[in-house]
Amino acid sequence: MIGNHAILRRRDFGPPAPWPVVVTIPARDEAARIVPCLEAAAHSLRGRGGLVVVVNGSSDRTHARGAAWFEATGTPGVLLETPAFVTGGVGQARREAVAACVPRLAPGAAVMTTDADSQVFPDWVDANLDELDRADLICGNVLPDPAEFARLPPIIAERGAIEGAYVALTIAARTMLDPVAHDPDPTHLSEPGASLAFRMALYEDVGGIPPVPSGEDRAFAAVADARGWRVRHSSLARVRTSCRLRGRAPGGMARALAARIEDDDPFADEMLEPAAQTLLRARLRAGLRQIYANGTASPAALGCIREALGALPRVRMRLSDLRRELPLLSAAVAGCGIEPERQSA
Repeated sequence: MIGNHAILRRRDFGPPAPWPVVVTIPARDEAARIVPCLEAAAHSLRGRGGLVVVVNGSSDRTHARGAAWFEATGTPGVLLETPAFVTGGVGQARREAVAACVPRLAPGAAVMTTDADSQVFPDWVDANLDELDRADLICGNVLPDPAEFARLPPIIAERGAIEGAYVALTIAARTMLDPVAHDPDPTHLSEPGASLAFRMALYEDVGGIPPVPSGEDRAFAAVADARGWRVRHSSLARVRTSCRLRGRAPGGMARALAARIEDDDPFADEMLEPAAQTLLRARLRAGLRQIYANGTASPAALGCIREALGALPRVRMRLSDLRRELPLLSAAVAGCGIEPERQSA
């Protein structure tokens, strides 16, 4: 089993019955949020499995409060603690959580991930299980906590609206040029660690979640996609997450929100590209998909498209770039009669 074994202590709770579903949660200095997170996950599970929490180098009472909650509720689970000096950060914590749950999984069990500053919706587990009938990796929809978002400075929503419009147009362009049967509308562009679902066959095949301090979720999804697993960006598997401006890991939503306040020209989501490149990448991916579907994969044709895709630079756009490219992408989408769906900031 894939794991790094950087465990200081482990506690198991509940009977040793096999789990059809497990929810894994990394937590660092989340004493104020860990109990609501666990309660929401347990409610969504409805007794069909267990929870695995990895308290990753915390300096507060996250571990103590997690242990007290498991003891008081009798919820099946595993509580782990890793040392503060572990360098793999949240990626390694997720990896340890998956490794810890394997002995308790039923055959074909579904493994899900979320975050300690988040609360899954009551139907989150059901939505993930339903999506896993048609796809292999389910990337859920992470929404800001509405009460916390309302308290943020208005500039965050103003700047986020521009990015939201560009995301909607990007999705519309991809849907038009490169429709994917296992990832139909409504879809999105995120692969968030706060909402992933998969089975162990995929996890082992891609080498597990990368043990890195940030970006482990997108890297995991990218390898799964490259290896031919069906990646679904589901708008039905929903999670509500905090809107704090100081996160526990580098990057992520907290940094993006802070940048919209502090930076004169903040970076946009790394998945967004200039209009022409958005269209070209979608056309190339569609060509690659068609070759595979038709069974006519000549080495020359495949090599040509892969080389063209590899030559497309990934240049991070800023807010000013989005403003410049937005009318260009809008015109391209409108010219083909596509009506983009509204995307939340």
